[in-house]
Amino acid sequence: MTQGPPHPGQPPGSADDSRAEQVLSQALKAMAGGQASPSGTGGRASLRLSTAQLVLLAAIVGLLVGIGAGLLSLLL
Repeated sequence: MTQGPPHPGQPPGSADDSRAEQVLSQALKAMAGGQASPSGTGGRASLRLSTAQLVLLAAIVGLLVGIGAGLLSLLL
């Protein structure tokens, strides 16, 4: 696949740069959740956790509560 000579007044590779900027912009939007504008909830995005994330969060909270209870029982 060959490209023709660049248009007059246009630096070589600027079409590629423009396309690269578009691809990068789309990739960043996709990584950010695909929303171009802030949500209508005062700018806060809704937090959706998967089941595995909820289980992990519950395990961490349980460990912290257990550690706290253990330290409290040692002090009393």
